[in-house]
Amino acid sequence: MNEYKPKINLRKSFLFIALIIVLMALAGWLLGRENFYQMFEVLRGTRHSFVGLAIGIYFFSVVIWTIRWHIALSSSVTNSIRKLRESFATLYMIICSGIFLNNITPMARVGGDPFGRVYLLRKLENVEYSSGMAASIGEHVFAPLFVVSFLMAGLFLQFGKDSLRLGYALIAVWALVTPGMVFLPRLFFQKRVGVSRISGIINHVLGWFQRRLNLQEIIAAVQIFYSSVYAMIDRRGKGLWIGGLTLLIWALDICRLYIVFLALGYHPNLAMLLFASSVPVIVGLIPFLPGGLLLVEGSLVSVLTFSGVPLNVAMAVTVIERGISYVLSSIVGAGIFSYLGFRIAVKPEMRN
Repeated sequence: MNEYKPKINLRKSFLFIALIIVLMALAGWLLGRENFYQMFEVLRGTRHSFVGLAIGIYFFSVVIWTIRWHIALSSSVTNSIRKLRESFATLYMIICSGIFLNNITPMARVGGDPFGRVYLLRKLENVEYSSGMAASIGEHVFAPLFVVSFLMAGLFLQFGKDSLRLGYALIAVWALVTPGMVFLPRLFFQKRVGVSRISGIINHVLGWFQRRLNLQEIIAAVQIFYSSVYAMIDRRGKGLWIGGLTLLIWALDICRLYIVFLALGYHPNLAMLLFASSVPVIVGLIPFLPGGLLLVEGSLVSVLTFSGVPLNVAMAVTVIERGISYVLSSIVGAGIFSYLGFRIAVKPEMRN
């Protein structure tokens, strides 16, 4: 009769504990760059109920993200979908951990994701790396489309209405750019562009860790990854669900920012919100500091003041917004990441 018996792997436990300590130290140093005194001073003069609502919207958007990821996984994972349904809470915790890893690695929203998520998914749910990576990348396939669309819509509302020529130019640019964002990823994965080169790079990187594998095995894994991503975005039903949930996530980001403004008694216009939700994301992709630190804050303040928001309000909005999306998400994610790390280190093994 089979039964689960916990077996502690001391070497694996030590490595996870060491990793957690290092990441916590790094997170502490990064959070130390934030002016907590300024945050508390700003919060004292806000409507706390609105700040609480903004926090709730943030973590609800993580729930939507989890649903989107689950749909992507159901398209690419060879494990039973029923098991994934039973593991929704685990998927939610993995995403929170991935947000924490993003916040301590360069490039906002992209740094530690999807690599951290894929690793945790493999260790906790035994999902193949190629399938997990396919789902984690495939679910983001529509994000560039919405970011650019929000940016162009903001530019149009801010400037296009006063200049007919500029308005037409913005619409023309959007009409030329968006089809490429929709069809190029599909074509890239359908034609399996760069499979050999990517496989060679992976094999070379594995050689640094003295874990070089057979090149044909790596190529086969990369081909599975390409096929899984293509299957996901080629299915109209799955694509519509992933696209719709992606739009909902971005809409919730705008809603959260609007609530933050209301907490300060300021009523922003739609163009300002579209600017503020898209420009910092684009700027944060520059691999400068972890989590887009300084770049995101600077770009958000600049966008808001450029849109006519008083400097003191722009600073207060930035402090509250980053307090939620960076500081609070890092604290919660770090705690969950530590918990998942110990779960992996003390993972039950099947014995006869």
